[in-house]
Amino acid sequence: MKFYILILVMLALVLAGCEGSWRHDVQTGGEGSLAGLVVTPTPQKIGIETDEVFYLDWRPGYEPPAELTVTLRYVDADNTTSPILTVLDDIDPDHPGHYRLEPTWYLDTSAFLLLTVRGDGETLRAMYLTESSTLLDTRTQRRTGGQVEHIIKTVK
Repeated sequence: MKFYILILVMLALVLAGCEGSWRHDVQTGGEGSLAGLVVTPTPQKIGIETDEVFYLDWRPGYEPPAELTVTLRYVDADNTTSPILTVLDDIDPDHPGHYRLEPTWYLDTSAFLLLTVRGDGETLRAMYLTESSTLLDTRTQRRTGGQVEHIIKTVK
């Protein structure tokens, strides 16, 4: 009996420390598409830093679609993928279309990444390769919370 109570207490502590869910719904106010989307760092970039932060911005005159799904994943040598926990921040809530995507842990070195943005029936995929370094322990946590998928919805 004590064993089961211990397991329940440990589960409660893990859940309390997560500070996030696997999916977020964010109201953006946009009515556009993926046209005009600028991703930073530039897609297909080689040698990005292991502490890289990604930005999704729509150019002036463009708006994001009513709903976006954003994911960041590792791509393994056998073409399987594994999710990366991230936090998505709305940089300017008064003007839709400016988001900051930050992994909660430092990225692995010499790793292929796949950033996927889906919305309004369109999909943008960007690949990256992180820098190679033996000096940084990539298992160091950068932020608390995080999730593997972010869904952003427009409400007008």
